[in-house]
Amino acid sequence: MAQNLNPIFVLTPNVGVARITVATTASNGAGTLVTLLTASLDGTRVDGVRFRNSATASAGATTAMTHKIFYSPTNQSGSGTCFLVGEVLTSAVTRAVGTVGATSIYTFDLPLYMPSGSALFVAQSAFNSPLDQFDAQAFAGNY
Repeated sequence: MAQNLNPIFVLTPNVGVARITVATTASNGAGTLVTLLTASLDGTRVDGVRFRNSATASAGATTAMTHKIFYSPTNQSGSGTCFLVGEVLTSAVTRAVGTVGATSIYTFDLPLYMPSGSALFVAQSAFNSPLDQFDAQAFAGNY
C-alpha cells in the first residue's frame, strides 16, 4: 500500500461567505439553509466559521440565537442530505454607533476535510427583525 510521506498543505484560501436572513429551528437539515462553502475539485479544509451581525440599522437589540453549521456530502440541502457538524450560541446585543454587533466563532476541534462535491450550509434559530441579519464566514483552504 502506498503512503504519502510528505505533508500536504492547502494551496489557495477559500473564504466562504453567506448572509442569513431567515430562521430555521431544525437540527436535522430541514428548513431553509444558506450555502456557505463548496469544496474544490481537490478537496477543502475548514477550520472554523464566524457569525457576525450585519444589520443595517445602528440601534436596537439583536435576538439571542443558535447558529448552526451543516455538512452535505452531496451539496444538497434538506433533511437526510445535511448533517449538523457544529453550533454556537450568539448572545443578544444592543447595537449603537459605538457598540460592536453580536459575534460568535465556531472552531472545529479537528479540521473538517471536505471532498469534492460536498458543501457547508449555515442557519440561525431566530430572525425576528432586520436587526437579526447575520453574515457567516468560513475559514478554509483548497488543496
